[in-house]
Amino acid sequence: MNKVFVFRLILLFSLQACKEKNSEIEQDREEVVMRKIGHEILLQSNDSTSLVYPILKEGDTYRIQFSSDFGFQAENFVAIIDSIIKNSHLNESYLVLIEKCDSAEVVYSYEVDVFSPISISAGLACISRPHPKECYEVVIKFFRAKEDKSNFRIVFLLIGIVSLIIGITLFKRKKTKLQLSKGKIKLGDYLYDPKKMVLIRQEKTIELTSKENELLSLLNEFANETVTKETILNKVWGDEGDYVGRTLDVYVSKLRKKLENDSSIEIKNIRGIGYKLIIED
Repeated sequence: MNKVFVFRLILLFSLQACKEKNSEIEQDREEVVMRKIGHEILLQSNDSTSLVYPILKEGDTYRIQFSSDFGFQAENFVAIIDSIIKNSHLNESYLVLIEKCDSAEVVYSYEVDVFSPISISAGLACISRPHPKECYEVVIKFFRAKEDKSNFRIVFLLIGIVSLIIGITLFKRKKTKLQLSKGKIKLGDYLYDPKKMVLIRQEKTIELTSKENELLSLLNEFANETVTKETILNKVWGDEGDYVGRTLDVYVSKLRKKLENDSSIEIKNIRGIGYKLIIED
């Protein structure tokens, strides 16, 4: 094979890898900005003790959730978000929604278009009216500029050629879980031992509480399938009566933290239904 051709292929793959890495860094930076927005909203409500839960991300949409109720005035709310996003140099148009936790009812919304002379385009009719103290969630959706797809097509074509040259040696792994000796289960880079209630990765042992273990075991039993909240509560909490407020969400957040070192594993929130343990091939 021509050495120059091979070098060009390697260069293209390296550039693509760098682009993907930069995209990951940008997403991490956006999550930091979202947390900052959440904390400033609480401070504006004279609340310096409540928590901002881990940011939920789906596509270009971020959901900010809080551990306690708060009230807000739209004028201050808009000023906080716009100031933080502008100072963070996130040069994207975006839509902001404030939803009630239980009903997902939108109580306030507005949109910012960075390409429009008038940046805030909707939702400011009642900007001075205070909103009562309730459980709210803040949803921020970014509208990305469309990219030229031609380079991606070239990269994908070259990947196909290289795959043929090396003999197509990789095969798609089965989605079924690999059961190992002594009852251990392989979850991505982790070994999960439900009997000992531990996760093991690179010889490091991560202990699970009994509820975390039961929750992970249930989600793993139905890996890549949605498990409803009702099923989880019945199976994990049963009739114990200790499920209050956001207990389930808190336990899911704890499991996400313990599984965060492997990007091929994700516990996804299926809004209004339940959760899904996604294990990529």
